[in-house]
Amino acid sequence: MRRVAVVFAAVLALAACSADPDRVVPREYRKAIKQAAKECPELTPRLLAAQIDQESGFDPDAVSKAGAEGIAQFVPDTWAMWGQDLDGDGAASPYNAREAIDAQARLMCFLIFEAKASEIDGDPIDLALAAYNAGWSQVVRYEGIPPFPETEAYVDRIRDRMPTYRFRG
Repeated sequence: MRRVAVVFAAVLALAACSADPDRVVPREYRKAIKQAAKECPELTPRLLAAQIDQESGFDPDAVSKAGAEGIAQFVPDTWAMWGQDLDGDGAASPYNAREAIDAQARLMCFLIFEAKASEIDGDPIDLALAAYNAGWSQVVRYEGIPPFPETEAYVDRIRDRMPTYRFRG
Protein backbone atom coordinates (compact mmCIF):
# COMPACT_ATOMS: atom_id res chain seq x y z
CA MET A 1 0.00 0.00 0.00
CA ARG A 2 2.85 2.37 0.84
CA ARG A 3 4.34 1.70 -2.59
CA VAL A 4 1.08 2.67 -4.30
CA ALA A 5 0.96 5.90 -2.28
CA VAL A 6 4.54 6.77 -3.28
CA VAL A 7 3.80 6.11 -6.97
CA PHE A 8 0.59 8.16 -6.75
CA ALA A 9 2.47 11.06 -5.12
CA ALA A 10 5.11 10.91 -7.87
CA VAL A 11 2.44 11.00 -10.58
CA LEU A 12 0.78 14.02 -8.93
CA ALA A 13 4.13 15.81 -8.70
CA LEU A 14 4.84 15.19 -12.38
CA ALA A 15 1.39 16.43 -13.35
CA ALA A 16 1.89 19.60 -11.33
CA CYS A 17 5.25 20.22 -13.00
CA SER A 18 3.78 19.81 -16.47
CA ALA A 19 1.09 22.42 -15.85
CA ASP A 20 1.86 25.97 -16.92
CA PRO A 21 3.34 27.43 -13.73
CA ASP A 22 2.94 31.00 -12.64
CA ARG A 23 5.53 33.27 -14.17
CA VAL A 24 7.07 35.39 -11.48
CA VAL A 25 8.18 38.82 -12.67
CA PRO A 26 11.84 39.40 -11.74
CA ARG A 27 12.08 41.50 -8.59
CA GLU A 28 14.22 44.23 -10.18
CA TYR A 29 11.48 45.10 -12.73
CA ARG A 30 8.32 44.88 -10.60
CA LYS A 31 8.23 48.50 -9.45
CA ALA A 32 8.93 49.92 -12.93
CA ILE A 33 6.26 47.71 -14.51
CA LYS A 34 3.64 48.55 -11.89
CA GLN A 35 4.39 52.27 -12.23
CA ALA A 36 4.35 52.18 -16.04
CA ALA A 37 1.01 50.34 -16.07
CA LYS A 38 -0.57 53.48 -14.58
CA GLU A 39 0.09 55.35 -17.85
CA CYS A 40 -3.42 54.60 -19.16
CA PRO A 41 -6.40 52.62 -17.87
CA GLU A 42 -6.08 49.85 -20.45
CA LEU A 43 -2.59 48.81 -19.34
CA THR A 44 -2.02 46.27 -16.61
CA PRO A 45 1.20 45.06 -15.03
CA ARG A 46 0.47 41.59 -16.40
CA LEU A 47 0.13 42.90 -19.96
CA LEU A 48 3.44 44.77 -19.75
CA ALA A 49 5.18 41.80 -18.11
CA ALA A 50 3.93 39.37 -20.76
CA GLN A 51 5.01 41.74 -23.50
CA ILE A 52 8.48 42.26 -21.98
CA ASP A 53 8.92 38.51 -21.55
CA GLN A 54 7.93 37.98 -25.19
CA GLU A 55 10.20 40.78 -26.41
CA SER A 56 13.37 40.00 -24.46
CA GLY A 57 12.79 37.41 -21.77
CA PHE A 58 13.40 40.24 -19.27
CA ASP A 59 16.92 40.74 -20.64
CA PRO A 60 17.81 44.47 -20.53
CA ASP A 61 20.83 43.83 -22.77
CA ALA A 62 18.93 41.98 -25.51
CA VAL A 63 19.59 42.87 -29.15
CA SER A 64 17.51 41.31 -31.93
CA LYS A 65 18.62 40.41 -35.44
CA ALA A 66 16.51 43.37 -36.61
CA GLY A 67 18.45 45.76 -34.37
CA ALA A 68 15.85 46.16 -31.63
CA GLU A 69 17.49 46.89 -28.30
CA GLY A 70 16.88 46.45 -24.61
CA ILE A 71 14.26 44.89 -22.40
CA ALA A 72 11.36 46.35 -24.46
CA GLN A 73 13.11 45.88 -27.84
CA PHE A 74 13.03 49.34 -29.37
CA VAL A 75 14.50 49.97 -32.81
CA PRO A 76 16.55 53.18 -32.86
CA ASP A 77 13.98 55.27 -34.78
CA THR A 78 11.17 54.35 -32.39
CA TRP A 79 13.40 54.89 -29.37
CA ALA A 80 14.28 58.36 -30.64
CA MET A 81 10.56 59.21 -30.49
CA TRP A 82 9.64 57.54 -27.19
CA GLY A 83 12.77 57.27 -25.06
CA GLN A 84 13.16 59.69 -22.14
CA ASP A 85 15.99 60.23 -19.66
CA LEU A 86 14.39 59.32 -16.33
CA ASP A 87 17.49 58.84 -14.22
CA GLY A 88 19.06 62.22 -14.95
CA ASP A 89 22.26 60.87 -16.47
CA GLY A 90 21.77 63.05 -19.55
CA ALA A 91 20.85 60.26 -21.96
CA ALA A 92 17.85 58.05 -22.57
CA SER A 93 18.85 54.44 -23.20
CA PRO A 94 16.81 51.43 -24.33
CA TYR A 95 19.24 49.41 -22.17
CA ASN A 96 18.03 51.23 -19.06
CA ALA A 97 15.14 48.98 -18.02
CA ARG A 98 13.18 51.69 -16.20
CA GLU A 99 13.40 54.07 -19.17
CA ALA A 100 12.53 51.31 -21.64
CA ILE A 101 9.54 50.06 -19.64
CA ASP A 102 8.26 53.62 -19.29
CA ALA A 103 8.63 54.17 -23.05
CA GLN A 104 6.95 50.84 -23.76
CA ALA A 105 3.94 51.87 -21.66
CA ARG A 106 3.65 55.30 -23.27
CA LEU A 107 3.91 53.78 -26.76
CA MET A 108 1.33 51.11 -25.93
CA CYS A 109 -1.08 53.76 -24.59
CA PHE A 110 -0.61 55.78 -27.77
CA LEU A 111 -1.25 52.70 -29.92
CA ILE A 112 -4.34 51.79 -27.88
CA PHE A 113 -5.61 55.36 -28.34
CA GLU A 114 -4.97 55.10 -32.10
CA ALA A 115 -6.81 51.77 -32.23
CA LYS A 116 -9.82 53.21 -30.40
CA ALA A 117 -9.87 56.32 -32.58
CA SER A 118 -9.66 54.30 -35.79
CA GLU A 119 -12.54 52.52 -37.45
CA ILE A 120 -10.62 49.25 -37.41
CA ASP A 121 -12.53 46.33 -35.94
CA GLY A 122 -10.84 44.39 -33.19
CA ASP A 123 -9.78 44.62 -29.59
CA PRO A 124 -7.73 47.81 -29.08
CA ILE A 125 -5.14 45.99 -26.98
CA ASP A 126 -4.69 43.29 -29.62
CA LEU A 127 -4.36 45.95 -32.31
CA ALA A 128 -1.84 47.86 -30.18
CA LEU A 129 0.22 44.71 -29.60
CA ALA A 130 0.18 43.99 -33.34
CA ALA A 131 1.27 47.57 -34.02
CA TYR A 132 4.08 47.33 -31.45
CA ASN A 133 5.34 44.29 -33.34
CA ALA A 134 4.66 45.17 -36.98
CA GLY A 135 3.97 48.91 -36.96
CA TRP A 136 0.74 50.89 -36.89
CA SER A 137 0.91 51.36 -40.66
CA GLN A 138 0.61 47.58 -41.12
CA VAL A 139 -2.43 47.44 -38.82
CA VAL A 140 -4.03 50.22 -40.89
CA ARG A 141 -3.04 48.58 -44.18
CA TYR A 142 -4.63 45.24 -43.24
CA GLU A 143 -7.48 46.83 -41.25
CA GLY A 144 -6.63 44.66 -38.27
CA ILE A 145 -3.89 42.36 -37.10
CA PRO A 146 -1.57 41.90 -40.09
CA PRO A 147 -1.57 38.35 -41.49
CA PHE A 148 2.08 37.85 -40.59
CA PRO A 149 2.72 34.60 -38.68
CA GLU A 150 5.17 36.37 -36.35
CA THR A 151 2.71 39.14 -35.48
CA GLU A 152 -0.27 36.81 -35.04
CA ALA A 153 1.79 34.55 -32.77
CA TYR A 154 3.12 37.59 -30.87
CA VAL A 155 -0.38 38.79 -29.98
CA ASP A 156 -1.59 35.27 -29.12
CA ARG A 157 1.40 34.42 -26.91
CA ILE A 158 1.12 37.65 -24.92
CA ARG A 159 -2.64 37.27 -24.45
CA ASP A 160 -2.26 33.60 -23.46
CA ARG A 161 0.50 34.32 -20.94
CA MET A 162 -0.95 37.47 -19.35
CA PRO A 163 -2.99 35.66 -16.66
CA THR A 164 0.04 33.63 -15.52
CA TYR A 165 2.24 36.52 -14.34
CA ARG A 166 2.60 37.15 -10.64
CA PHE A 167 4.27 40.00 -8.80
CA ARG A 168 5.49 38.20 -5.68
CA GLY A 169 7.69 39.43 -2.89
